[in-house]
This record gives sequence, structure tokens and C-alpha cells, in this order.
Amino acid sequence: MIVGAGIIGAAIAARLGEGAAHICLVDAGPPGSGTSKSSMAWINAHNKKPRSYFDFARAGMRAHAAFAERSGGSWYRPARTLQWAEDDAGGRDLRETVDRLAEWGCPAEWISASAAAGEEPSLRLPAHVGSVACFPDEALVDTEPLVAALIDSAEASGVRVLTGPHARVVELTTAGTRISGVALAGGDHLPADVVICCAGWHTPRVAATAGARVVLVPGDAPGSEAPTLLAHVQQGPHDRPLDRLILAPGLHARPLPGRRLYLEALDLNDLVDAHTPQHRIGELSRELLDRARDILPGAAGGAVLTEGRVCIRPLPPDDHPVVGWHDEVDGLYTAVTHSGITLSLHLAGLIAEEVLHGRRAEALAGYRPGRFA
Repeated sequence: MIVGAGIIGAAIAARLGEGAAHICLVDAGPPGSGTSKSSMAWINAHNKKPRSYFDFARAGMRAHAAFAERSGGSWYRPARTLQWAEDDAGGRDLRETVDRLAEWGCPAEWISASAAAGEEPSLRLPAHVGSVACFPDEALVDTEPLVAALIDSAEASGVRVLTGPHARVVELTTAGTRISGVALAGGDHLPADVVICCAGWHTPRVAATAGARVVLVPGDAPGSEAPTLLAHVQQGPHDRPLDRLILAPGLHARPLPGRRLYLEALDLNDLVDAHTPQHRIGELSRELLDRARDILPGAAGGAVLTEGRVCIRPLPPDDHPVVGWHDEVDGLYTAVTHSGITLSLHLAGLIAEEVLHGRRAEALAGYRPGRFA
């Protein structure tokens, strides 16, 4: 039984289905319609530390490239990321990132401002910016078609997929200290000898119904750092396509299907939480569009705002995955992480080995749920 049909749950379902296990995947909403749909979906190892976590993320990057090649997925877009800083502290951090990635074997380089403008004609760099960091080995994915491809693969292998309000999990049931199944909002009880909880930021609440503890930054607490403000804008008829991820001070921007752009900004994230009223979300979303028009006039000069919302990320306190069996409840396995898009396909393979074959994955040794005890 897999609880949660976001990118992590869908990837696990597809891999477990390959192993001919009897699998059911349940979610209250359509597959990939929660945090996965709201993700920037940047496939990277950019700020992954220490080295072991960097290597883990690089394996995730390779898994995406391999799956895209196997499946012919148009959801996968290799993209050269461009980033610059505007103050001394930001410049030091960016130089450290470039040097560290290069030392660890991940392509990272400096290019001139004029070269950056040549690569991305939509871009208007500040006059004082003389060089731009370029990360040529990264990628973007379109999460909706990726999740759909994983669900199709799972169902083709015999995985049962139940979604909708009636399939919302209200309780993980137990018999003594062993998992026994899930109780759904529609009244059904589905028996299971193993439950894998992939419920995103809801995971602590869901796991607690079985007496298990999962530690995440509280997503709905006032002032929590887990929420992210994002905006989607529709490009105008004369706007240029954007071909890459832009990491500018005050704006992160990437292309979406249908001549749309995804926008967010770290400083504006600090101004929202799960309780921010919609009128304030609208004001801040319009601020994102104004910044995009300033930094990317060629791509956003004629753009209009189509959506602004707050997305709550599953955020472990140390920013590393929480993956593995629970000592306190036999048969309960948790898989929740920030950077879920990057890590999903690699994680799914490791989890399948542990769940189907009982082989402990050493790559997951540092990410077990009990480390926060």
C-alpha cells in the first residue's frame, strides 16, 4: 500500500509494479496534483551538501536522464542554468558553489555577461554584473506528464490506483505493533502488510495515526519556512521563449509548457505562510511578475499573471530525505523529502530493493526516520 500519489509515490508504485508485488496507490487528489505540481522541478545537485548528499542527488539526475531516454519523455528538458549575485556576500556564496561543484566533478563555469546575454536574449543583466555562473549539466522537468507516465507504467504492471475524496487516508490501522492497512474517508478499509507513507508535508500527521513519528518543519505553523510563494504567468504573443532556469537575485524563473513561466523569489517566500490571505498572495504574485518584466523583458514583457498560490513543501529539519522502516511500527515505511523531483526516480529504485527484497540500501543509511529521535 502506498499513501500519496505525488512524484515520490508515483515513482515507487512504478518500480514496485515491476517487481510483480500486489500494490495499491491511494490519494485524495489526482496524481501529482499537490506539491509536485507546484514544484520548480529543477533537476540539480546545486546546493547539496555534504559530498554524500551531492552524490545522491547526482544519481537522481542520472536516473531522470536514463528514464527520459528509455521512455522518450518530452517532459525532460536539459537546460543550462544561469545565476549571478549582486552583493559581496552573495558573490562569495556563488563562487563557493561554483568551486565546490567543479571540484566534485559537476560542470560549473563562469561566462561573461555578454555571453550570458547571447545565450538568453530575453535577459537584461544589471550593468555592474560582469560575469555569470553557468551550470550546463542540469535539467528541468514538467511534472504533470512525468507523473502521468509513471502512473501509466504502474497501472500497466497491475498497480491499483485509487484517487478522489473517498480515497483520502484517515488512519493507518494496526494490529498490535504491526501495520494492518489503511482506513479511507469513503468508509473502506484496505488491508496491507506493508504501508509506504509518501504523503508529503502531511506525512507526520498520517504516520502519527499508527503511532509513528516523522519530523518535518511544520507546514501550517504561522511563520513556517516550508511554504513557498509561486506564480504562473502566460507569455504574450511577442515574448521570446525562455530556454533555461534563471536564478537572479530577487527572481527564479523557468519555462513551463504552453508558453508559460514559473516565478518565485526567496525573499518573498519569507512573507507568506499557510494562512496568508488570497489578496496578499495576489499582491506578491504581481510583484513577481513586475520583477520578471524587469529581469526578463524579452520573455515577460507582455506576460500576464494567471495564477499565484502558496505551496507547502515537505521540509525535513536538516533538508535531507527521511526514508526507511519505522522501528516503532512493523511494516510501516516512510519516504518524504525536499528536492523530491530530483531524487524521486533514484529513491524509488532503492526503496524497491528494501521493500521487495529486504536488502538494506547503504545509500539510505544516513536518512532513516529514527535519526531525529
